[in-house]
Formats: sequence, C-alpha cells, structure tokens
Amino acid sequence: MTRVQVLLTEEQDRRLESLARRLRVSQAKLVRDGVDLMFQHVERDGADPLLSLIGQAGRVGRKDISARHDTFLAATERRRNR
Repeated sequence: MTRVQVLLTEEQDRRLESLARRLRVSQAKLVRDGVDLMFQHVERDGADPLLSLIGQAGRVGRKDISARHDTFLAATERRRNR
C-alpha cells in the first residue's frame, strides 16, 4: 500500500470517525472503499445504476405504463397493504 495524506473538513473527519467506529473498521478502509466507489462511478460514465433496470421486466402488455406509472405503483402498494 501507498501512504497518502488527505485534508478533510472538520465535518468530514467527524463523520468519517463516527462511521468507522460504528462499522468497527478503520478510517483508512472507509477512505479506500470510497475511492473504489468513485472509480466505479466514473467507469460507468457517471450513469445511475438504477437506470440499468429500465426494461428488465420485459414486455408488460400495456402501452400506457410510462404515462401512468404513479397510478400503477399506487395500486400495487394498496394490494400489498391488504
């Protein structure tokens, strides 16, 4: 591994320390994980990973899904709560 010096704001340092304590890992591990996440994000061209889910359900037999998606989601939620 290579040693790197990074300057954080006081707020970032406080939150990093708190998260490290809560997860029982080192601050350095959290920073390395954060760097890896940034690399993954940039390598995806900044694309939102949720957008890759679009169309994964296949054809649904309706042509108005995109226009009425809120109605369909609300109906699904009502059925789930019964």
